Amino acid sequence: MEAHGIPTALVITEPFAPIVAGFAPTVGMEEYTGSIKVPHRVAQMDDDDLRKLADSIIDEAIACLIA
Repeated sequence: MEAHGIPTALVITEPFAPIVAGFAPTVGMEEYTGSIKVPHRVAQMDDDDLRKLADSIIDEAIACLIA
């Protein structure tokens, strides 16, 4: 989407961040900085904890989308 001019914000758990860093250059996104890292195991969080997590990253996500 970024390649088509559509801003994105990738939310990814910390253990997978190196995969993004390694893969981005292979698709021409050497300068990709839109990853927002969150703690691993979000699948085990309840709704309240997920809302708190979302609240904690909302400013970073907005910054990715308007950069």
